[in-house]
Amino acid sequence: MKNNRLYRHRSLTDNVNMVFDFVGENWRKWFKMMAYFLLPFSVLLGATFAKFDIETASFDITIAVSILLFVVGCAVVTALQLLLVQWNESHDGTLDGCSMASMWRMLPRASLRCLIVVAIGTPVIIVAFLLNIIPVIGLVLVFAVLPVFLVCPIMLLETKDSLANNTKRAFSLGHKKWGRLILITLIMGGVSIFINNAVTFPHAIYVTFQSTLEPSDGDSVFWAFLADVLEYVISVAQCFMLFVEMGLFVLAMTFHYGSVATEVEDIGLESDIDNFAQLK
Repeated sequence: MKNNRLYRHRSLTDNVNMVFDFVGENWRKWFKMMAYFLLPFSVLLGATFAKFDIETASFDITIAVSILLFVVGCAVVTALQLLLVQWNESHDGTLDGCSMASMWRMLPRASLRCLIVVAIGTPVIIVAFLLNIIPVIGLVLVFAVLPVFLVCPIMLLETKDSLANNTKRAFSLGHKKWGRLILITLIMGGVSIFINNAVTFPHAIYVTFQSTLEPSDGDSVFWAFLADVLEYVISVAQCFMLFVEMGLFVLAMTFHYGSVATEVEDIGLESDIDNFAQLK
C-alpha cells in the first residue's frame, strides 16, 4: 500500500484491486474493527430478521427500530471505512498506530456527518430498485443516483463545503466517469452476491433438511429451541455480512473518487487531507 495512495489515476481494474489490496494487507485490523463497531448492530438486527416474514409483516415499532438501526449501522460502516482510508493516507500508506481508541474519538462525529447522506441516499436507492417492476425507469434511476455514493468520501476526505455543494461535486465527478462508476458498482454487486451466498449456504441446507427432521413429541421443545438459536445465529451472520459487503463497496467508491478527482481535477499526492486532525 505504500506505493499506491488514494489520489492516483488508476484504471477500473486497479481501483477494484485496491479494495482487496487494502483489506488484504490490513485484514486483521480491518476485520477486528468491523466486528467491534458493527457486530452490536448485527446482534440487535438479527433478533428481528430471524422472525421476519415479508408476507405477513406490517409496519410496527419493531420494524421501524430495525430500519433505524440498519441506517445508523450503514452510516457507521461508511464512516469507519473513510477514517481507515484517511489514516492510511495520512500515515505514509499504513494503518500503523490506528487503534480502537483513536477510531472511537473520530467515529461518532464522522458517522453523524455520513448519517445525513445515508438517510437521504438509502430511500432513493430502495425506491430505485422497487421501480425495477418498470425495468427502464428503475434502471435509469439506479444509474442516475449512483454518484450519491461519492458524497461521503468528498465530505470527509476532501472539503468542508456545504452538503449541497458536495453533492453537486459528487454528481459532476460521477457523471464524468459514469461508465466506470457503473462497472465498479456491478463488480462489487457480484462480490456481494458471492459473499451473501456463502453465508446463507448453511441456512439453505438447514431449510432443505428441516422437514426431514421430525422430532418426537418429547424432543419437540428442545428441537424448537435449537432451531430458534440456529436461525438467530445465521441472521446475525447475515446482518454482519451485509455491513462487510457495504464496507467493501464504500472502499470501492472511495478509491474510485480518488482516481477520478486526480484525473479530472488534477488533485495530486501533495493535496493531503486537511481536516484529519480536526476529526480527532
